[in-house]
Amino acid sequence: MNLTNASKCFLILVVTLLLVILSIINDSNYAQSTITSKFILFSYIVMVLLVGLVIKFAFNRDASISFSKIDISLFLLLLYITINRYEIQSIYGFSLRYCELLGLVILYVVLRTFSVKVYIWLLLVIVISGIIQAIYGNLQLFGIYSSNHSGFKLTGSFFNPGPYAGFVSAVFSIALAMYLYKERIIECLLLKKGKHSRLINKVVPYVYEYVPLIGIITIASVIPASQSRAAWLAVIVGSIFLFECRYRYVVQFLRNLDIIKKSAFLFSILFVIGVGIYGIYHFKKGSSDGRLFVWKVTTEMVKDNPVFGLGFDRFKSDYMDYQANYFVQNGETKEAEVADNTYYAFNEYLQFIAEEGVLGLLLLIILVFFLMQISVSPEHRFMFLIILGCLISKGLFAFFSYPMQILPIKLILVVLLGLLVTLDNNTYEWKINTRSKRYAFSGFKVFVIGVFVFGGIKGFGLTKNLEQSFKIWKKALMVYNYGDYIGAIDEYEKIYPVLNKEGDFLMNYGKALVMGKKHQEAIEVLEQAKQYLNTTIIETALGDAYMKNKQYSKAEAAYQHAANMIPVRFYPLYLLAKLYEENGEKDKGLVMAKAILLKDVKVPSTAIKEIRAEMKTIISNYKDLEEDSNNGTEY
Repeated sequence: MNLTNASKCFLILVVTLLLVILSIINDSNYAQSTITSKFILFSYIVMVLLVGLVIKFAFNRDASISFSKIDISLFLLLLYITINRYEIQSIYGFSLRYCELLGLVILYVVLRTFSVKVYIWLLLVIVISGIIQAIYGNLQLFGIYSSNHSGFKLTGSFFNPGPYAGFVSAVFSIALAMYLYKERIIECLLLKKGKHSRLINKVVPYVYEYVPLIGIITIASVIPASQSRAAWLAVIVGSIFLFECRYRYVVQFLRNLDIIKKSAFLFSILFVIGVGIYGIYHFKKGSSDGRLFVWKVTTEMVKDNPVFGLGFDRFKSDYMDYQANYFVQNGETKEAEVADNTYYAFNEYLQFIAEEGVLGLLLLIILVFFLMQISVSPEHRFMFLIILGCLISKGLFAFFSYPMQILPIKLILVVLLGLLVTLDNNTYEWKINTRSKRYAFSGFKVFVIGVFVFGGIKGFGLTKNLEQSFKIWKKALMVYNYGDYIGAIDEYEKIYPVLNKEGDFLMNYGKALVMGKKHQEAIEVLEQAKQYLNTTIIETALGDAYMKNKQYSKAEAAYQHAANMIPVRFYPLYLLAKLYEENGEKDKGLVMAKAILLKDVKVPSTAIKEIRAEMKTIISNYKDLEEDSNNGTEY
């Protein structure tokens, strides 16, 4: 085996390892462990892939380069996202999503070197990873393993049931597709029977029949418990599409019907779809209304930034300000009951437009157009249908959730995209057939290898710093929870140079500074945090810092902004009442105390009872002061 083939086998092995273990990883030693520990592992594996890619590229004797319209479209989209993020937009923060994007680009380049047979193996590996997650989820439901969210029993290795359901539903579509087309897959793998041993000829049919079947059964057993309507819808629609592509039941049925019966059948289908949508909407009506409201506010973001959008991963920095502005303009509408701190648009298409604008949308449409125009050989047509069914399923899920924020789901999509491009016969090839072209190609190879080596060194250094920073961040959170605020501040200070543009980190750091009574420093950190993330937590902490610093007008503005973000919340109004009490603004304090007592309670709690009891005390004290003043008592 020569070095080129050895490097190819090495790359296949590393990608296999990545697909199996990435979704399972959740190292609690990291802050936000279900996200960051997956990212750290992914980054290190990408560095390893870079090494294999450099070796393969350096010793490859094939003097040609092939590329497709899809490759060009992807490159242009990545280039635009990067320029928009770093040059067009005035502010950009630290973004794990952007780091993941760069890693996925490297993975895509590696995948483009694989054959169709390798992809068939990788799809099987994805199914195995889904089986592991399904077993993990069932063990959580039985109480054997704990979940990663106090409000849900089922999360897998993710932070809540939504991403978990998104991942297993993506795997379900692949498992079902592989099972439906198992004969053709096996035929494709064992096309040249003389080249394989008897063992392989016997084992392969069993593996590619029963592993997908096990995947279907195990995942089907856990998806209903996730209560993710987006996942249910994705699985149902994707399954119907795959069954129809495989067996043509509907087409054959319609052939035997006249126009009137076809119309009645179509009407019946539309009626069933309508009833289904109505049922899904009312199954968790509050959640449905919440998503509709987020979409409504997001459209205002699009209107204000139509051309270039807000920039990559900037949705969370601006959304809550828009939500607050909506309630300022419209008052505490019924929509306030479903408003909350929001990081995602719960619609990837809408969020993409909000972040990348119309120009980004145009480039995305061009990419999709070329994806639909690929030319596939007849023997691989079934592979195209498998990919299409899976993409339809995930595309529907993306309409109601946030799969592009979840690394393991993006990993699956990149594998499917790589396979789709590999199947495309409409590729361009640059052949090196002259001496001048050989010199140019040699120079190109040196340049590419240099870029890979430089990127690998920089990426390894960044990953190492982030790994250490996430661990220290977790330690700071633990110290904070023990009440040692000064100790937490010391830990946060160590990693501030690395994470000084990370909104969640700055929020935690600023809150620790407030509790540690370092109010001026807290103000600086929290004001900085607002550039990259804004939530009611940041605004109330900022209000606390301003109040302790005797900057009452700024404290009032911060508390009021928090109250506008989520009008049903009592706590920001309570802080305003306490501010007016401390500031001596009796009239405002009395008005606020009365408003709190008259406010409807969305979810009863002990905290709200205590707040209302304190407001009654404040009102009583104000009345006593008025009576004493009328009686001439001096204070």
